[in-house]
Parts: sequence; structure tokens; C-alpha cells
Amino acid sequence: MNDVRNDVRNDARNDARLGAARKRLAESRDQADAIEGLREIAANFLGSEEIGLFKIDRRTATLQALWSFGIDLEKCDPLLELGHSGFQRVMSGECQFEFVRRERSDAMAKAQAFVPIRQANQTIAILAIFRLLPQKLAFDRSDTELFKLLSEEAAQPLFGTNAHLEPAIEGRGKGRGTGRGTGI
Repeated sequence: MNDVRNDVRNDARNDARLGAARKRLAESRDQADAIEGLREIAANFLGSEEIGLFKIDRRTATLQALWSFGIDLEKCDPLLELGHSGFQRVMSGECQFEFVRRERSDAMAKAQAFVPIRQANQTIAILAIFRLLPQKLAFDRSDTELFKLLSEEAAQPLFGTNAHLEPAIEGRGKGRGTGRGTGI
């Protein structure tokens, strides 16, 4: 009986978390606010303050580092970490992540999750989530639901209807786009 109550409570908590994330993205005033919303969702719901957003440029077959929080985009290569087959899965809309926690070190962290940001059934960007906060043990089932929500609903607030916009995002609390391309 207690297990059933705990499951119901966890389901309700997860539904509330998904609803709050959906609302935060939907109510974004502009692209900078949508990116701040991504940072808040990653920190508060996924347990990471180290994230990066990479736009896919199909014309030049590269990933363009657009924005980061808590990581150095110059030292980050999502393609190397994903490998060819992992990249192909993300491009087809599949999230890549680990359920196990990695040890913290002073070395550059490797991403623990890659979330495709999709628009019109096409991956247009990738959100990379790096080290988890000390209190977060690992990703769980509810996190996979949040990955799916971000994959399906973050493109519109981030890019509007034009996925080819080149964001110029700088400001307090935000990282900066490097413009550095990484070959696909």
C-alpha cells in the first residue's frame, strides 16, 4: 500500500515538474529568455549547472557552439563524445544519456546526456548536459520524460519558426557563443 502511495506521489511530482518546465519554455519572451529557461530547467529539474547548446548547420556539416553555462565551449567536442553511431541516433531524435553517475574531477567533464532539439521532425540543435550536482545521484525515468519534453518543445522558444537564425547571446549569467564549428 505504501509503494502505491509513493508511486502516485512520484507521478504527481513528475507531472508537476514537466508542467513547470513546459510553462517556463512556453512563456519565454525571447530567445535569451528561452535559453535562461533551459539553464533553469537543467539546474532545478535535471541537476546540472554545466550545459551547452550546439546548433546544427546542415549547409557546412558542422555543429556550432551557441551557448554554455558552466563549461568552456572551446574544450568541448560533442561529436567526439557521441561517436558516429551516437550522433546518428541523436540526429534521428533519440536522446543519448547515462543512468550512472561519473566521478567529478578537475578535468573537463564529458557530457552525460545529449538531447536533440527538434523542429518539424528534424534535429536542429543538441543540448549537452555535463556533470551532475553533488546531490544528484544519476538520471532516472522522470529525467527521460523531461529530455523528451525538451526535445519536442524547446525549438520554438529558442529559434521561433526560423531554425536558421544565428543567435547572439551574451549577458549576465549566460555563456557566449564561440562561433567555432565542429565538423559532422
